[in-house]
Amino acid sequence: MEYFDRYKMEFYPLKSRKSKVHIVKTSILPETAPKTLTETLMNRLNNIAADIKEARRKNRSVMLAFGAHTIKNGLVKVLAALIEEGWVTHLATNGAGVIHDWEFAYQGLSSEDVRENVQKGKFGIWEETGLYINLALMAGAYQGMGYGEAVGSMISKGGIHIPSETELMDIIKGTKDFPLWKIASAADYLELIRAGGRSIPFYRFSCNVPNDI
Repeated sequence: MEYFDRYKMEFYPLKSRKSKVHIVKTSILPETAPKTLTETLMNRLNNIAADIKEARRKNRSVMLAFGAHTIKNGLVKVLAALIEEGWVTHLATNGAGVIHDWEFAYQGLSSEDVRENVQKGKFGIWEETGLYINLALMAGAYQGMGYGEAVGSMISKGGIHIPSETELMDIIKGTKDFPLWKIASAADYLELIRAGGRSIPFYRFSCNVPNDI
């Protein structure tokens, strides 16, 4: 019986990839004057704004769901302002949105050439992106965090605290009374660490993006 062995995949350094978007050049500030919109779009925008104001006046939640292009096109500061000023209470995006957000934090660059890399069989197999995001999710699960909180914690702290194999094995063996989710996350965590040879106390990266971006 044949199966896909992900540990036999070949990965490439992120710095070797040509990235099409530089966050310093692309970032849009909240005070940036918007481009001229058609009357139809302005009416739609005004209606949405009125609905948001009414919802917040009634202290109701407002969720903003968006695709990865929102991040890739430099609107992170705008999204942050909507949250910080209380207009939006929840953000929801997809995995690609998280990838762009993390790559911008890590190297200030994101967005690979999909057509070119698919043809070469190299699309989406960049070592740091896959490794760090998966480590963040493992660490988050181990600490009881959700997807967004786990990746956000990694970015804000500039790294991930990785428990020792001994600590993880103690949980897996049930030496103390741990909930099932903690035991399962410890087992997944241990498998990933051993597969990648990352048995170190703190896995740190340096962000290469100016603080004001």
